[in-house]
Amino acid sequence: MSRRLRKKHLPHRVDIVRLTGEGAETETWADPDLARPAYVEQKSRLVVDRRSTSETAGQEITSSTFVVLLLADDTLPGSQVTVWKGTPRQRTSAVIDSSYLEHRGAPSHVELYLE
Repeated sequence: MSRRLRKKHLPHRVDIVRLTGEGAETETWADPDLARPAYVEQKSRLVVDRRSTSETAGQEITSSTFVVLLLADDTLPGSQVTVWKGTPRQRTSAVIDSSYLEHRGAPSHVELYLE
């Protein structure tokens, strides 16, 4: 049985708007999931751009924000995440890359890297 990260360990809240599809003319989006529990860090890191519609797809680009979520909040690249809502640092960014980490011996979670 895997151990799950718990909501009480995630002190921040983020809003998520998931990209649900990409058509020839437009993208489709799910309804926003508001105030989802998260752990947010502003730090720069090189990551591979996993967004299929990005001009930089497959290239290393700089991510400025790292986010940890519960497994239930799995979010794919291209989705939009708002961090630091209601503060001067509030911003909405695209997910560059995401990882779904389900482990038996460690807390399972999702990691996002934002533009």
